[in-house]
Amino acid sequence: MIKILAVALGGAIGSTGRYLTSLAVESVSTSKFPYETLAANLVGCFLIGLLWGYFERLTISNEFRLFLFTGVLGGYTTFSTFARENIQFFKAGEPLSALSYILLSNLIGLTLVAAGFWISSFVVNSS
Repeated sequence: MIKILAVALGGAIGSTGRYLTSLAVESVSTSKFPYETLAANLVGCFLIGLLWGYFERLTISNEFRLFLFTGVLGGYTTFSTFARENIQFFKAGEPLSALSYILLSNLIGLTLVAAGFWISSFVVNSS
């Protein structure tokens, strides 16, 4: 039961963070392109890389790992929304937008996971 509560609490925090990220991006963009989802996914990629690298070197409980990775970051990132938005682009006859979105999310996302992991190695090694 504690594991379910850890995921649920983390999910609430992550989902709220995703909504706040969307509001922040919407306040500076009037584009029809889904920059809100792109921003949440890219920030989530960086955070998961950073925290993965950091906690790989430390012992943390399975409950905290579930809270953080499955709950917070799972609630924050929005891959299902990303998939739906791409299908909408294809249905609207905008395959270039869909392909751009897919490439940007994946290439930059993978780069940010690696960057977060790399940065965390310096933080852990310097402490």
